[in-house]
Amino acid sequence: MAKALHAPAYRDSTAPVFQDVIAEDPMPAPAVFQEYSEVNVPVSSVSRSEYTSPEFAQAEQERMWSRVWQMACREEQLREPGDIVVYESPGASIIVVRTEDGAIRGFYNSCLHRGMRLCAGDTSVRRLTCPFHGFTWNLDGSLAHVPARWDFPGMKDAEMHLPEVRVETWGGFVFINRDADAPPLETYLGRLVPHFADWSYGDLYLATTIRKTIQANWKTGVEAFLESYHLSGIHAQALPFGGDASTQYDVWEDDPHVSRFLEPTGIVSDQYPRDLSEQEILDFVMKIVFGGAGETPKLEPGMKARHFMSAGMRAQMGELHGRDYSAMSDSEAGDAIQYFLFPNIVIFRSLPYPFVYRFLPVRDNPNQSTFEFLVFKPRPTDGSEIPEVEVVELGPDDTFAGSGVLPPWQGEIYDQDVTGLAMCQLGIRDGGDADIIYSRYQEVRIRHLHDTLHRYLDGRL
Repeated sequence: MAKALHAPAYRDSTAPVFQDVIAEDPMPAPAVFQEYSEVNVPVSSVSRSEYTSPEFAQAEQERMWSRVWQMACREEQLREPGDIVVYESPGASIIVVRTEDGAIRGFYNSCLHRGMRLCAGDTSVRRLTCPFHGFTWNLDGSLAHVPARWDFPGMKDAEMHLPEVRVETWGGFVFINRDADAPPLETYLGRLVPHFADWSYGDLYLATTIRKTIQANWKTGVEAFLESYHLSGIHAQALPFGGDASTQYDVWEDDPHVSRFLEPTGIVSDQYPRDLSEQEILDFVMKIVFGGAGETPKLEPGMKARHFMSAGMRAQMGELHGRDYSAMSDSEAGDAIQYFLFPNIVIFRSLPYPFVYRFLPVRDNPNQSTFEFLVFKPRPTDGSEIPEVEVVELGPDDTFAGSGVLPPWQGEIYDQDVTGLAMCQLGIRDGGDADIIYSRYQEVRIRHLHDTLHRYLDGRL
């Protein structure tokens, strides 16, 4: 079988590759989707202890989390001076605050007197006041008041400024970094900057956060969303149209923090037991997404299911958002285009997926993490006020399908992921000493994650 372009030379699959798929789209994909970058990352396996060991988690806190840029919140969560988001960074609690001059600054969430936490959670204040003894700081971190100041004869105001972390923004996201010597945020973001130049999250606002504690290490959680290889096991219902075997995986040798996949929709998996016509593909989509309700549209001769679906998405979302998406590419209107920012952020760049995922370790338990599912909406065009962020906390028995935020079929996908992640973590923890192994291409982004992680742990980054 002749090897397709833009795929590993050793690939052996009947499914078309992503570049061949988009080459037939009537609405062409943007140039950044037509790039292909294959790198053989020198990590093929890791020890199970990297997912389960408290000692390894502590090393991550000390040598990696303390030095990387981390998305803390959104700018729209800090609307007025005094608005505060408390970001529980692994190993440090950080106050992110809008100051009187409109700037955003970050301070360690700890009183310089006896160490009390200054803020228990997100809030809005005029000054930062310790609830223990009343030490008070201005929003810019300068000392404002010390009760019984006479009893601290050697105290100097300049030495009592709240310790700061670095704060920079991109696309409406607020990032913090505890390392004063780290590169600027834009350098760290690498290809995210040019690849999102015409798809800015600054044009969106954070509408909803779904938060759930999952029974898996933060890396186990992230890794599930770095590959489509698991579709046939956990999401078999999507095999008729999910495009898993046609997904393109890109890592770049000069970009340690960014990777991506380009997963086409409306393409049959090579794991499905038979070929399907374009009409059958659409029939499966209607059955899964709409539960078989209503009559399935009949495709015109020569029409591909993915093109019909993209046209429908442009029209449906255009009406919902009050925007004109008629010139949007078929890929942007229908495919799962997803980037990863090391260490813990997954960010989508396509119309059907206005989502960002964040995974954070649970302190003192490497077998758990917090999964935050962020849902975005376009900013109002009429100048009306952006609503406050809706936060949906899912308990152990609560489901994404029952959250009321996602359509049931989509919520079911994430419930399958949560269940699968817990089983995966148990297997890693209790499955003996054999290393965890990764495939060369379809799991290259996972290999890239571990390569970057170890470069931080070894002091090479």
